[in-house]
Amino acid sequence: MNLSIIYFLFLTLLTNFVFKWGAFQYFNFFFTDSLNFILNLLNYLIFFSLFFMKLSFTNMVCLLTLFIIMNFMFMSLSMMQLFIFFELSLIPIFLIVIFYGKQFERKKASLFLFFFTLSSSLPLLIWILLLKFNFYNGMFTEENHMMKIFSWTSMFLYMAFLVKLPIFFFHMWLPKAHVEAPVYGSMVLASVMLKLGGYGLLKFLFVSYSMWLKISFLMTSLLINGAILSSIYCLFISDLKIIIALSSVSHMTFMVSSVVPLMIESILGCLMMMVSHGFLSSLMFYFANSLYERTKTRSIFFSKSFSFYQNGFLILMCVFNMCVPPSLNFFSEIVLSVSLISWSVYTSVFLFFYMMFSTMYTIYLLIFLSNRSKVWYFSSSPLLMNEFLMMVFYSYLTLFFIFSISHFM
Repeated sequence: MNLSIIYFLFLTLLTNFVFKWGAFQYFNFFFTDSLNFILNLLNYLIFFSLFFMKLSFTNMVCLLTLFIIMNFMFMSLSMMQLFIFFELSLIPIFLIVIFYGKQFERKKASLFLFFFTLSSSLPLLIWILLLKFNFYNGMFTEENHMMKIFSWTSMFLYMAFLVKLPIFFFHMWLPKAHVEAPVYGSMVLASVMLKLGGYGLLKFLFVSYSMWLKISFLMTSLLINGAILSSIYCLFISDLKIIIALSSVSHMTFMVSSVVPLMIESILGCLMMMVSHGFLSSLMFYFANSLYERTKTRSIFFSKSFSFYQNGFLILMCVFNMCVPPSLNFFSEIVLSVSLISWSVYTSVFLFFYMMFSTMYTIYLLIFLSNRSKVWYFSSSPLLMNEFLMMVFYSYLTLFFIFSISHFM
């Protein structure tokens, strides 16, 4: 217990150093730009926080391998390097799901995850090879006007990133993977691995700038409606992990819909959303696991009576998910909403429905999980010290990371 407290204080002080002193100035040489640095910082914080959990040696080897792969991807300077590490990151999470999942369906879920994401990456590989054959070295520092040769064919390269995020229409693999993955697998998958799709999308965004402008109205309409549909779908689900997974789909789809118009505010809001969602999704999946260990069920109808001692974190989690200030989630949605409305005032109608249904399913979750029954009161148990420190750490990051975001812009 004492070691857990010492480690918690170490992580808090480390995070505070980055917030206060702007460590980006010292590490700029390694991470090339603020996008790389912030996502690598997210990668480090999530990985080091997993030491609060009691994991086996093989689990730690898989997570360490995944951490190193993502670290190299966020420092990639060329498209081919990004693609190689993008695909290599799939192997550790595949092994975690297929070998450390608790149910027989884990084999089906892991194969679904592997082939769904791998097949969507083939157009990206073909497009990068086409660049090589046309004597472009594929560096991100090159001028963007040379890419106009592939303005329409480059549309297919985004499939790999949209599936990895994933957006609503390509999300079928995500709930299956989350349900079958162990808690640390779900946390890493939601907090960092889904950000690989957002990172690749932002890196390749201006490759076909003119094409995005031509189809921006169609894409934005489809995506924001997908965000609304995924929020509505959460109202009809009783499995807590699936609700959290679909909540991630809703937030990521809304994020991409705001990025499509290619405004400066939308790029900033996208980065803020990825970071805030990384911390919040880890908190939500860890909270769901703490409930499951006490109730042995993921149904919100049967586990509501066991959440008495976690009500404080439950309320905090739902408040963050509803994007209430002063959390980073609030500022990210404000920036993304402003960018959408400034692009087209008609999007305000869709934003209203998106925010309304997002609030509805969050309140629905809060009501069912916090409404305890006296019959089951004797079966509830308090939070362990490791669980408490883990949730405090993620809550702290979700609240106070907003003070560091100005150092990187």
